[in-house]
Amino acid sequence: MRILSHGLVFSLLFFSASLPLFSQDLDDVTIAGKVIDPNNMPIAGASVTATHIESGTGRTVTSNEEGRYRFIELKPGVYKLNASAPGFGPIETADLSTASGQNVQLDLPLAPAGVSASTTVTVSDANVPIVDITRTIVGGTVTQREIEELPNNTRNALDLVFTLGGVAEEALSVRDAAEDRARPSGDSNNDPRPAPLESGIFSLSGGTAYSNNITIDGLDNNDDRLAQDRFQPSIDSVAEVQVITNQFSAEYGRASGGRVNLRTRGGTNGFRGRAFLYFRDDDLNANTYNNNRRGLSRLPFTEYTPGFTFGGPVPAGYFKARTFFFTSYENSELKDTTLIDTVVPVQSNSNFS
Repeated sequence: MRILSHGLVFSLLFFSASLPLFSQDLDDVTIAGKVIDPNNMPIAGASVTATHIESGTGRTVTSNEEGRYRFIELKPGVYKLNASAPGFGPIETADLSTASGQNVQLDLPLAPAGVSASTTVTVSDANVPIVDITRTIVGGTVTQREIEELPNNTRNALDLVFTLGGVAEEALSVRDAAEDRARPSGDSNNDPRPAPLESGIFSLSGGTAYSNNITIDGLDNNDDRLAQDRFQPSIDSVAEVQVITNQFSAEYGRASGGRVNLRTRGGTNGFRGRAFLYFRDDDLNANTYNNNRRGLSRLPFTEYTPGFTFGGPVPAGYFKARTFFFTSYENSELKDTTLIDTVVPVQSNSNFS
């Protein structure tokens, strides 16, 4: 009976994960534009297909009487567009990279059939407007390539926000303070000491840390007690770190400060994965000047962080090529040492006897 109940719970979680999460709409991608002829006149009834390169899934729309087409609620990633119309030769764009919440404006020119032997149109970032005039947000995005290449010894994706403009460390931050634990008299449990409200990590556009809104895939990830995140995903499972330093658009709401969204990676149309082991040790570190001055050796320190990621399609019946999965595991084992300097009296004071 216990096995059956566990299987039922797993099935419910699996199918619920396959359903669209409407809370992620703010971070979906929109691709829109016009299908035009060589005279910049609109082409009505043209068929436009957007294919997601990583998963191989696609969607098709038809241009209206003004030649306009529009894809909404697309997953961020790399896309390729194909357009065709009766009497015109088909075209195919080069790979187009998109980020969370981006509105891509791209016109697709079609040539009369037989006029040009080439059916491929090269579209680079220069073909997409630099400034998105359809939105009022200000911010930046750390891409997946930057996440993989930027040094980050804390393995916390939120530390990458400091590479963007308008982000500074919180003035009263205690992020580097020791997380000591207190044991009340008569209590056998190790209860953490209450952390101050100023323990936030970063400030956006001069605002306070407790005014920020932190999300994962558009879902709330704010600690109810501290100005920090509630859950820290493995950095190897993060595809994008998006920072919005203003809150003038009502669609983001909730907080008077900025917003940070971590978009996690998803499965692709092929099975892919990686295994890793991050290792740090005091033998690999340089000693501090203060320790060298006093003739002290390096403090003992060892950290092992093994893990893996794996994702791909669900190769079963109806869900084949439509449902994808991605999993990530990471375990950190840290052995650290803290040196505390203090003054200890060696002779009693007669005035305080």
